[in-house]
Amino acid sequence: MIKTIFKRLLLLVFVVFGVTLITFILSNIIPGDPASMMAGQRANEETLEQVREQLGLDQPVLTQYANYMQGLLTGDLGTSIRTQKPVLDDLLIFFPATLELAVLAFLIAIVIGIPLGILAAVKKNTFRDHASRIFTISGISTPVFWSGLLVIFIFYGVLGWFPSNGRIDMAINPPTHVTGFYLLDSLLSGDLVAFQSSLRHIILPAIVLSFAQLAIITRQVRASMLEVLEKEYFRTAIANGIHGPYLLIKYGLRNALIPTITVIGVSFGALLGGAVVTETVFGWPGMGKYVVDSIAYLDFPAMMGFTVFISIGYVLINLVVDLSYYVLNPQIKE
Repeated sequence: MIKTIFKRLLLLVFVVFGVTLITFILSNIIPGDPASMMAGQRANEETLEQVREQLGLDQPVLTQYANYMQGLLTGDLGTSIRTQKPVLDDLLIFFPATLELAVLAFLIAIVIGIPLGILAAVKKNTFRDHASRIFTISGISTPVFWSGLLVIFIFYGVLGWFPSNGRIDMAINPPTHVTGFYLLDSLLSGDLVAFQSSLRHIILPAIVLSFAQLAIITRQVRASMLEVLEKEYFRTAIANGIHGPYLLIKYGLRNALIPTITVIGVSFGALLGGAVVTETVFGWPGMGKYVVDSIAYLDFPAMMGFTVFISIGYVLINLVVDLSYYVLNPQIKE
């Protein structure tokens, strides 16, 4: 286990270096001048040169990258051109909203995807199996922006059941800040009005965000369960009179989760990174919307900071997944 932790932390260094290098190159390829965006279109050349010097854009590209990496080693992600605040401070402000949305979407994907995958495996080649296959294929193949707009049209435009954007009603004060999660903070403070409003706002984006990962988890659980159902120990358990949910969970799901846990872990990382489109469609005030607004402003430090933040999250999630193997199967040594 210690060796696994060391390998992942060492990998984190290479991942961050590769991500920053690629993102920095792409950021400098994008046509446009951040100095003119910051100073305004009517600014004269002298003002633009002062802004470029202030942002460090007058230096050679390699020098800019070296300065960025030097700051990154001390936890400095740079200063946002758009907000004029440290990028890390901005990300920490918007991160709770993104994490809350991703966690709820993850729970929806797990709670629905695992039972649906088990049902599809047990009822192989039946109507239920074919129906789940159609559902999962549509989930994987449907673009997030299209499903988001469709859901808004139906549940907001036609039925009027849920709001279309935001995190809480404008007429309601946000709950007292404890964790940054509106749902949890409103319960901790006993503010049921804020809880109800927050829940109504998060339902639609969470469902849309979870759709693709729910489909992937369902297909993986089905494939793993089909393999387990053919194992000798499973047949032996049936011969010994073990049936029902206990059989499926104890002898089936527990062994099927070993290959599935990797997909589940990667799915959570994908939810964090994939929230960009969902937050943009629903106007959710998280990191995704923050980076989209930064892209429109040619805010290179914000774009790079977001990418580094998500890449570190991916590596740490993979570390947790690797460590979970030791819990699910103590026989695993490497």
